[in-house]
Amino acid sequence: MSIPQRTRQLCVRKYTEVNIVAPGLAKELEDYRSRLAAINAGYPVLTDWHPVIPERWGEFAQLPVERAAIYRGQAESWAYSHHQAIAKFGDKYVASWSNGLLHEDYVGQEPHYSWSEDGLHWSEPRVLAHTPIESNQVRSNAGLCAANGTLYSYVCVAQDYGRDAGAPGMYSLKAQRIPMDVYYTADLEHWEHRPSICDNILLMEGPRPTQDGTMMCCGLDMTRMSAVVLIWRHASELAEPPEVVPIPASSEGVLPEEATWYQTDDGRLWMYQRDYANSCRLALTYSDDGGKTWSDLLRTDFPNTTSRAFAGRLSDGRFYIVGNNYDLLLDRRHLQIALSDDGYVFDRQYTLVEGDTTRRVNGRHKEDGYQYPNCISDGDKLLVVYSVNKEDIEVGIVDMSRVP
Repeated sequence: MSIPQRTRQLCVRKYTEVNIVAPGLAKELEDYRSRLAAINAGYPVLTDWHPVIPERWGEFAQLPVERAAIYRGQAESWAYSHHQAIAKFGDKYVASWSNGLLHEDYVGQEPHYSWSEDGLHWSEPRVLAHTPIESNQVRSNAGLCAANGTLYSYVCVAQDYGRDAGAPGMYSLKAQRIPMDVYYTADLEHWEHRPSICDNILLMEGPRPTQDGTMMCCGLDMTRMSAVVLIWRHASELAEPPEVVPIPASSEGVLPEEATWYQTDDGRLWMYQRDYANSCRLALTYSDDGGKTWSDLLRTDFPNTTSRAFAGRLSDGRFYIVGNNYDLLLDRRHLQIALSDDGYVFDRQYTLVEGDTTRRVNGRHKEDGYQYPNCISDGDKLLVVYSVNKEDIEVGIVDMSRVP
């Protein structure tokens, strides 16, 4: 007696990909991926890997960047530095960041800040919100915003995350209430504090104005692990509780985290999300009604090493995405800027900073490289603040009038 063999069906999933990379740049990104792969395979001299290497093959041109140190991590005090932000406040640039004793998001972490008149020479850091170890709290710098003569600093507050006992990743941190506080000042000396303007929203950049003057930023709802938008209808309300607009869960498995945005001339708001599903692609949702409703969250063809990026608009009208704009998971040794004339398609990319870096003090989740950019456009200048090895805080300044 023969037993009939059961036929098994293959499970096929189809994904939608949003195309925002021009064909020419897509080809350059393919070559760049091949170059990095060959180097990482042990061929620092590429002609040992392949005898014919065209000039500048697999490279993105290096822009002239003025780099300055804002803070250097110290083994004896604050060895962890990350979550940086930058704003123009009056005639000064202000940078803020999280300082931790050794590891990422452990008790005693607190926000610090510094200022500069030229972006190159920075004041001694000051403490924004002291967090003693015995408080059992973790404070994370969440963003800056300057408006109407006031500088606002947003800070997320948590009890001990217990990361030593948890699984890797931010998705293990959702088991507690995380209020967001706001501190604000008119002189960088005296700060007022308003606690808990919203709950369980993790931010990585402060609010920015839309075309109609609404102030908006993107966050992550740590209760539902879903993307949200925070909206203040007027800049005078930035110390008040925001309106929280949920972004629909992705129908295609995007796990949103650490979003950024810009607005095109037609009024469309474009929100890019880091994809915690490790697709090594930015995801995108957009709104055509001022942020009230949002499209399905879909992956794009824009590469990302699964790291935070920053999107914005230059003073001359061009759009940019600054980040680790390639698709090698968690490699952050190259920081680039991609440019678009219309905000719909990116067709060129340049290198800001790159190179092998090594942290001086080991700590948990302290990856090497140039990470988590935050930017402001000030006339012809673009200022990019980033962490190095999650240990040092630096700023790079580029004259974008010289960049085609």
